Amino acid sequence: MHRSTRPASRRGVRGFTLLEAIVALVVFSLGAFALYGWLSTNVITLNRIRDRQQLEVAMDSTLDLIRRSNPMETPTGQRKVGDFVVTWTSTPVEPPKTGVDQSGGPSIFMVGLYDLEVRATRDGRELHAFHVRQVGWKQVRTMDDL
Repeated sequence: MHRSTRPASRRGVRGFTLLEAIVALVVFSLGAFALYGWLSTNVITLNRIRDRQQLEVAMDSTLDLIRRSNPMETPTGQRKVGDFVVTWTSTPVEPPKTGVDQSGGPSIFMVGLYDLEVRATRDGRELHAFHVRQVGWKQVRTMDDL
């Protein structure tokens, strides 16, 4: 009978071969690259969403500012808030005429309809531009005159 020359502790024990280790690293690397690509895409999407939200806030602020302005008093203007600048130019659509109160009689105001061209910029970069129609008014008499 011939006995094995190997020590008893080594019999039946198998480890990873070099090929198995390389295959495991390749599989892990592919998973890591896929995860990195997914995370990168999510970061890009989140940045786009953030930019869009900032644009929405700027648009709301611009529209609110324009709604509070009176194009009959200030046909062209510019307002600055920090690095945010809103400019507008108005042209009359309807000439000013005497307003009408709830009872159908003349009111104390002259009113006119204006088309406003509005631009909003931040740091010299245009965020958005739009047109809006706005009523202009001017008080021309008092309640005592009616």
